[in-house]
Amino acid sequence: MKLRIVLTILAFSALASKVSAQQTPLVNHMYVNNYLMNPAYAGDKGTNLYLLNRLQWVDVEGAPETFIGSIDGMVGNTNLGFGLMVLNDVTNIIGKSGIFGTYSYKIPFKSDAQLSFGLSVGYEQNKILFDRVNAQDPMEITLINNIEDQSNMDANAGAAFTYKNLSVGLSAYQLFANRNVFQDETTESNYTYAFMRHFVANAGYRIEIEKEKIYLDPLVITRLANEIKPQADFNVMLNFADMAWIGGGYRTNYGANFMAGGVLGTKLVGSYSYGRSVGPIEKLSANSHEFMIGYKFNGIMNKKDADKDGVYDGIDKQPNTPEGCEVDAMGVARDGDFDGVPNCLDKELNTPYGAQVDANGVSLDDDEDGVINLFDREPNSPRNCAVDKLGIALDSDMDGVVDCMDKQLKTPYGAEVDSDGVAMDSDNDKIIDLMDVEPFTPHYKHLGIAENPDASDCIVNAQGVAIDSDHDGVSDCVDLEIMSPDGAIVDNKGRAIDTDGDGIPDGIDREVDSPRGAEVDKYGVAKPVVTVLDDDGDGVPNSIDLEPSTPRGAKVDEMGREIKNINPMNANRLEIKDMEDNSTEWDYYMVIGVFKNVSNVKGYRAKLQTKYGENTKVLLTDAGYNYVYTKLVTSKEEAYAESKRLMSKNVEDYIVGNPWLWKEPKKK
Repeated sequence: MKLRIVLTILAFSALASKVSAQQTPLVNHMYVNNYLMNPAYAGDKGTNLYLLNRLQWVDVEGAPETFIGSIDGMVGNTNLGFGLMVLNDVTNIIGKSGIFGTYSYKIPFKSDAQLSFGLSVGYEQNKILFDRVNAQDPMEITLINNIEDQSNMDANAGAAFTYKNLSVGLSAYQLFANRNVFQDETTESNYTYAFMRHFVANAGYRIEIEKEKIYLDPLVITRLANEIKPQADFNVMLNFADMAWIGGGYRTNYGANFMAGGVLGTKLVGSYSYGRSVGPIEKLSANSHEFMIGYKFNGIMNKKDADKDGVYDGIDKQPNTPEGCEVDAMGVARDGDFDGVPNCLDKELNTPYGAQVDANGVSLDDDEDGVINLFDREPNSPRNCAVDKLGIALDSDMDGVVDCMDKQLKTPYGAEVDSDGVAMDSDNDKIIDLMDVEPFTPHYKHLGIAENPDASDCIVNAQGVAIDSDHDGVSDCVDLEIMSPDGAIVDNKGRAIDTDGDGIPDGIDREVDSPRGAEVDKYGVAKPVVTVLDDDGDGVPNSIDLEPSTPRGAKVDEMGREIKNINPMNANRLEIKDMEDNSTEWDYYMVIGVFKNVSNVKGYRAKLQTKYGENTKVLLTDAGYNYVYTKLVTSKEEAYAESKRLMSKNVEDYIVGNPWLWKEPKKK
């Protein structure tokens, strides 16, 4: 082979490598067949067959020529996609042929979003085509018929995400990075042809210009590989209802391209792309051509949509979606809570995951207690019973009887109860057995008659023991003299015995046989008969009468002092001069109003506040009177100061009388 031929081949190969910036075929029709761009897109547009032929730099001998055949689609109404691709790519004396099978998986999300993964595994053959060399030296004729080839397994992978009109993806090619070594049989020299991993990123967005008729589809594709300058495609296509498209773009380190195509009939597709190179290669050839024909097996381009959910029947995984239901990109009615009932029919859109539901998507609650079966730990709670968050009927007092059936909701903890939840009271004394020290109080035992456990009139104390107020050994319920004197001897009915009838019962009486009618002292001892003077006839002898001239008929105390009716309004009223400074017994209030009716207090206090700016408080006494006061004072000096302050504000013009002092016992 002449040196000129060798140099031409090497120079062209180097130039081609620099311009293409990769070892994988460059095509323009990834807009029409996105499976060429990323294995994750397999099946995204239904089941399609495409044949593509690209002629690059048509005026240059040995220029790149690419053929690709592909078919991809979905496996029934599943999330599984498939693809098969065969290719043959020749650049000068370098050839590459291969076949790859693809598996893709689609994960739909809410809000028209989908995440896809794809993996392609295949077999490819890499060749050096010495038969393409134009030899002029007969000595080199053996090279012309020689083709060196090696075969390898390889794989491609990708991921893609779509959200409404946005689509982005990332894919990797030649993952195994195979290395092929060829040997020159004449010189026995080895030549290594290494494959590098290539990465492709894409992003596209559909802009609707006229609804369902005209779209603008920008698409950006970037290719990366180690030690090779990155390359990017910028394309914009005008699309007419997916029936026709036209547009162009620019590929860095290459040039511009133009594309036009459309649907022929309902299933056949035809498209053409023309490329115009720039840079050094333009001097050799600036023109490139790319042709594609395709067939859409499911005919989605006819836009048949039987259930009118906006998803073509060809890719609709739920072809009988109920009318009016919102669907995802695969035509499946949206089911936000994954309960098997689509949102459009679901009357409970936020059903907890895993809960059983009825035909309306409402979580089942068999006992109708407001807690669904999924969470209900007592699925057969009594009807109309209040339950806790776990569906267990409430038993507030933990007596084993649920509240809705419990007639005693606050049974003490630990008490034995009957079927109605009422604490047991064996002797019916109103003290439950749990707290009853005498749980079988013997009724009427002091009368010497038969006991009647169902007819107790005995009053018992907090421990359930029958009360004996006078401690005479006879319980009050049968005691005919409940307050017998302490120490008195009583009969079986609790009545004090007074043998001599002097009013002092036996047991206290030191003279049980006092003469009848004789006056006795407190010990029952007869007093000597003495004439006692009582001038005012109040029953108190003059010798001890502190008021010997009490008016006739007046009530007196034991010292002969007249007992007067005290007005509760003035009972504790006093003059300031009479108060005790820093008293430990009394609290003193500066009062400016007294009311029996509490309803008058509010208006009175409001008037003082509005007219005089006076903040007041209210003291309610045991007699039921409401005393409006301004201050709690502790000394005469403080009381005089407060009285003076009130009079200086003319508050006395409004109240009845001047401010006055009231005392109340200090609270212990």
